[in-house]
Amino acid sequence: MTPRQFIDQLYLSLLEQGWKLSDIDEMDVFYYLHLLKVKAKTQQTYIDDVL
Repeated sequence: MTPRQFIDQLYLSLLEQGWKLSDIDEMDVFYYLHLLKVKAKTQQTYIDDVL
């Protein structure tokens, strides 16, 4: 996936969640990506999923 494709998917995902284009443009994208990374690391996992 190219950086452009990633940004397109990010925008489409946020627009589907009810964000406005101006809200997305004004947000701190790098901090948002950081939060997604933190969320991915801290997701709850069950032992049955590991074994």
